[in-house]
Amino acid sequence: MIRRPRPSAAGERTWRARLARAVLGGSALALVALGVAPVSPSYAADYVPISGAGSTWSQVAVDAWRADVRASGVVVNFAGTGSTDGRSQYIQGTVDFANTEIPFQNPPEPGQQAEIPDRPYAYIPIVAGGTSFMYNLTVGGQRVRDLRLSGPTLAKIFTGEITRWSDPAIEKDYGKKLPDIPIIPVVRSDGAGASAQFTKYMIDQTPDIYCPFIRSKLKLSGSSCPSVSFYPAFGNSKAQVGSNGVANYVSASYGAGAIGYVEYAYAKRIDFPVASLLNKGGYFAQPNAGNVAVALTGATVDPKTLVQNLKGVYNNPDPRAYPMSSYSYMVAPITTDPPFNADKGKTLSTFVNYFLCAGQQKADILGYSPLPKNLVEAGFKQVLRIPGHVNPPSIDDCNNPALNILKSAPQPNKCDKLGADCTTTNSGGGSGGSTGSGGTTTSGGTTTGGGTATTGGGTGDALTGGGTAPAAADPLTGAGGTTTTTDGTTLASGTPGQVVEVTGSRSGQMKATAWIAALMLALTVLVPPFLLRRLQRRS
Repeated sequence: MIRRPRPSAAGERTWRARLARAVLGGSALALVALGVAPVSPSYAADYVPISGAGSTWSQVAVDAWRADVRASGVVVNFAGTGSTDGRSQYIQGTVDFANTEIPFQNPPEPGQQAEIPDRPYAYIPIVAGGTSFMYNLTVGGQRVRDLRLSGPTLAKIFTGEITRWSDPAIEKDYGKKLPDIPIIPVVRSDGAGASAQFTKYMIDQTPDIYCPFIRSKLKLSGSSCPSVSFYPAFGNSKAQVGSNGVANYVSASYGAGAIGYVEYAYAKRIDFPVASLLNKGGYFAQPNAGNVAVALTGATVDPKTLVQNLKGVYNNPDPRAYPMSSYSYMVAPITTDPPFNADKGKTLSTFVNYFLCAGQQKADILGYSPLPKNLVEAGFKQVLRIPGHVNPPSIDDCNNPALNILKSAPQPNKCDKLGADCTTTNSGGGSGGSTGSGGTTTSGGTTTGGGTATTGGGTGDALTGGGTAPAAADPLTGAGGTTTTTDGTTLASGTPGQVVEVTGSRSGQMKATAWIAALMLALTVLVPPFLLRRLQRRS
């Protein structure tokens, strides 16, 4: 046997360098396929990692954005532990930032401790969404996908006054009979922003139903009627940890008859139906991107506390508005008290500038709604208070698809009006909308449920109704890149601060991109060992 000589140190460095280039090359190709442009290592070194914890309500969007900016060297670690835990960790100083649907509780809700952080902070809007109501019902072997509920009926279900799906109040809202089976209300067992948002809605809209219930459960006297992040158990209710826990229970085979509240993203990603809610315009609306963004044009921000006031959302008379819409906060430090510093402020502000603008383009796909102009501008003001911040762009250069939402969102289908003499079908499109819900028929296409409109062969959304999809932009500079359409046509590069739009099938592009990304990632894993063996043999 002939023994090959052991490679020299220089030779070893050479083949290791080749291997590293192969690995990085495969990774870069995968990132490009996903629409994110990686940057040079020296540029990436300018950003220090930051960490946060909290909201599961907004976690789906936050995780997507973290992946986007990581390719540009911006490392944002986040643990979805629930809003209450996120605020607690911020107070303890174990995280740089926290995400939550409700502000620090002082005075606290009954049975909980006051939340008084030592570190000064600002509330920054993250992403909007609808608190949706997933349900598991079948009629004649077919899943019901067009359930409609009013606020009072919903409140009675979640306070134990309505216990069966055959109840006359449900039949009146829905317009059809449902099976005479028990209702299983599914609530959160942990401290959840979703619970707080739901109870705030009931305080404003159905106080005569909710207030006696919460006073009884918490043994309160007088006229007290607090919103709660820890929802009390009652009757036939089931308590689950996290949004995933609620979604998993409702969608399981043993969840027949269940209904639970989750951020719409959790229902959308498994294509599970959610109820349409009656708004003040007299229409039953789905929590799609357009309806939520329209509703939130009625939101205001308290100039002193920076806390959202949703009374104008609950009572928004626009027929497109989804009445239980809200947005998630980021609790961002505005001093360099440990563990925060100016270097972390650069990373955090870069991340915030990204998700307030370009990142909002993904909101609809992920089951959320992009923040409307009033909330983006409120966020920009708070970015300027972060130590070491990177200045936000001007509102005119912010590539957020909801900035003109009142003009772009389609009007509801006439059959979604309360009392309309129309026949809906259980096979309504999307995740739970009645046929045509939230969409309008446009030239060259047909309307489907859930606010999706087909135009000229492309699939659009509730914001545009048209069928355009944003091309990738550098997360840090906003500069657009060349974009190749599904027919192979290459479009010109966008200018800084702009995003190239590609007309065509967004779902087709996403599938193609996903396959390319998967292939590139597979090559990244499989090719290096092969090259390693080959380079060793050559040496």
